[in-house]
Amino acid sequence: MGVELDGLIQKIKEESVEEARKRSDETISEAKRKAESIIREAHKKEAAIIKNGEEEAKNLRKNGEKAIKQSARDVLLSLRQQIIELFNKVVKKEVSEELSADTLKQVLTKIIENFQRADDLDVEILLGKDDKKALEGAFLKSLTQELKKGVTLKVSPNIEKGFRIGEKNKNFYYDFTDEAISEAFALYLNPKIVEILNLTEKDAK
Repeated sequence: MGVELDGLIQKIKEESVEEARKRSDETISEAKRKAESIIREAHKKEAAIIKNGEEEAKNLRKNGEKAIKQSARDVLLSLRQQIIELFNKVVKKEVSEELSADTLKQVLTKIIENFQRADDLDVEILLGKDDKKALEGAFLKSLTQELKKGVTLKVSPNIEKGFRIGEKNKNFYYDFTDEAISEAFALYLNPKIVEILNLTEKDAK
């Protein structure tokens, strides 16, 4: 009986040890699988973070380059506009200087001669204050006698240099002011200035 009991105890021990070994092996295997899974997930997340970081860096660089190009374009457009505005001011200044009292006398004489085709036609001329003073007196009297028609000079607060001319009381005038002449020059010359600036911009690139 004692022998059988010893054998039973020995068997239980062996079975217990074997069961413990199996469980230990299973636990270790499971732990390894979990560890490997965690490592794989970590690598995936790391790769995703690196990829996202690269994408963000790429986007930042792309947006930065775009912002720089837009800023440069804005500067060029602003500069071009400033040049055109400066050009327009120069044109107006030159035109205003050319529209002296002597020039106005010559131009008005020629223009009013064209009105002689109509009999008894009264001509009205709108001028700036200073030019009206310069043209009144001997010139106006001489012009009226020579053309044998009425010529009225009036001050217009909207005119600095040059004049508007038309039939009296008709409220329709031909515009020869510095503003109108400058605009006519600008309409013709500005496209050429823009073309030159565009070529300069292309060369700069």
